[in-house]
Amino acid sequence: MAAELPQQKAGGGLARRLVRLLRRKRSTSGSVAGGGEYDESSMDSSINSLSKLKLSAAKLDVLFRSAAQPAASPAVDAAAAHALVASLFAGVSAVKAAYAQLQQAQHPYDAEAIQSADAAMVAELTKLSDHKRRFARDPAAAAKSAAAGPAALAAHADEQRHLLRTYEITAGKLGRELRARDAEAERARAALADDLRAARALEERAHPGRTLAALDGLHLSGLNATHFLTALRHAARSVRSFAKSMLVEMRRAGWDPVAAAAAAHPGVPLRHPGDAKFALESFVALKMFDGFHRRDFGLSALHDRSSYDRRRLFDEFAELKAAPAAEFLDARSSRWGALGEFLRDRYLSVVHERMEAAFFGSTSQRGAAASAGAALPGTPWFAEFAEMARRVWLLHCLFLAFDDGDDGGAGTAVAAAAAWGSPWCRGSKLGGR
Repeated sequence: MAAELPQQKAGGGLARRLVRLLRRKRSTSGSVAGGGEYDESSMDSSINSLSKLKLSAAKLDVLFRSAAQPAASPAVDAAAAHALVASLFAGVSAVKAAYAQLQQAQHPYDAEAIQSADAAMVAELTKLSDHKRRFARDPAAAAKSAAAGPAALAAHADEQRHLLRTYEITAGKLGRELRARDAEAERARAALADDLRAARALEERAHPGRTLAALDGLHLSGLNATHFLTALRHAARSVRSFAKSMLVEMRRAGWDPVAAAAAAHPGVPLRHPGDAKFALESFVALKMFDGFHRRDFGLSALHDRSSYDRRRLFDEFAELKAAPAAEFLDARSSRWGALGEFLRDRYLSVVHERMEAAFFGSTSQRGAAASAGAALPGTPWFAEFAEMARRVWLLHCLFLAFDDGDDGGAGTAVAAAAAWGSPWCRGSKLGGR
């Protein structure tokens, strides 16, 4: 109706203008011919002409309205429509596959593959454009044309084939990206290892004897007693440090160190009260080195380590030596599960329940250590104990990595260790396997 109103207004305006013109013409001609007399016949002819004009305008209006209204298109068959939609989806999937192939050909650059993919894209887009034009012109004819070609099932098969090709190209691209990321991560790990070695070397120069930098770069074939003695010195130093911390906590809690030493070694007299620290050092060392000569450290949970050979033990030594504390203290890591079992067992053996309660007011650290699978404590006290346990474990791995038949092997290492610090090794049976 909104489209019809302007046409009606235009027709009415034209009629009114024609009436005015005819009246002016009649008035002018009447005044000239009859001296102002009214011509009745002239007026009738004008009215007839006006009626004819109105009738013509009405016919034109009907014609315009019929032209503006779209002709009713015949209904589209459901099967034909399904075939048309299937062909459209097949064409779209073909365009996607060609575009993915075009991207793949750019890295690395392949001119022939680029031209082939570009031609395939143009061909598929041309087909889709033809479908669009035919459907816009006559939907029913376009659907029948699609149904007359390959069946809908064949179109579905083409669609799946193109999608599979797209997924294969995408999977190949993601695989290349993954390999590139792995290579980048490997380079980052190598750079980190170099930085850690440099940091340990600087720390060794600043504080000689406090780090394990002197044991960097070892090879299984080049092991000798000097390497074992170096590791033994580091382990003994960590034992002394933890025993000193234990003595400080005893004094802070109001304990008598002499009484504690007498409880640790009954029947051993002390010449001076200050000698109690040696008794505590001996107590800690005996607990930590118990079962040192056995591959499983005398723990049933580590029974599978009885089959470890020299190479595997040396590799474990080299890897643990460079690992940060946060890594081997992570209870979720299966890589250092054996060391975690050793940590838990030795902490419960060295730190008595009454001792921890007196030092810290609770036994939460013992509770965490006693719970298998629970997170290990993150306190400075336990961190110092863990570092001592790690150095004892490193010495254990290095000791078992020596060759029995080598003159400079385990026998020489044990003899040197016994001569250097026999109080530490008393009762630990270092000479056995």
